[in-house]
Amino acid sequence: MRVLQYEGISRLSQTVRFFTWNRTSHTAVEFDDGRVCEAWKSREEDGVRIVSSLHSQHTPGTIVKAYTLPELTAMQAEDYTLWLIGELGKPYALWGGITRFVTRRDPQVYDPQNFKIGDYNPDAWFCSCLAFAGLMQVDFKLLDRIPPWRVSPGIINFSPRLKLDEILCTKGAA
Repeated sequence: MRVLQYEGISRLSQTVRFFTWNRTSHTAVEFDDGRVCEAWKSREEDGVRIVSSLHSQHTPGTIVKAYTLPELTAMQAEDYTLWLIGELGKPYALWGGITRFVTRRDPQVYDPQNFKIGDYNPDAWFCSCLAFAGLMQVDFKLLDRIPPWRVSPGIINFSPRLKLDEILCTKGAA
């Protein structure tokens, strides 16, 4: 299982990069069989989906950094996969996600000492929030004291629990 960090070049990716102040514009999760789960927005699709590969519908030439999670146990990986599958079909939170980074408005009261991930169940997901919250659900924190809704794609790169596995370049539709 790997966390994928895309440095997108499409218009939407450029918008995300601008509002989050980072070159990383998208986060997804790659299962061991190569399928990818992501919160996605396009003309054709909107929401949490599973696609055949990290290249699916991404602009050719997009840089993708693939990170492993060396400390993630087999049981956590299985539970994480099941949790992600349970989120399939929820819509993509484009403006809800981006405006939260700009306005700094939390969708719920947040106390870092008493926050319980089980109390957070949004109606829509921004890509990095989905990946981050799912790991919290299986008791694997990428970063301490930060709620999922404050995690932009570039913030995930700061986790010391990720290990860069390889850098790829998308080939387009697969």
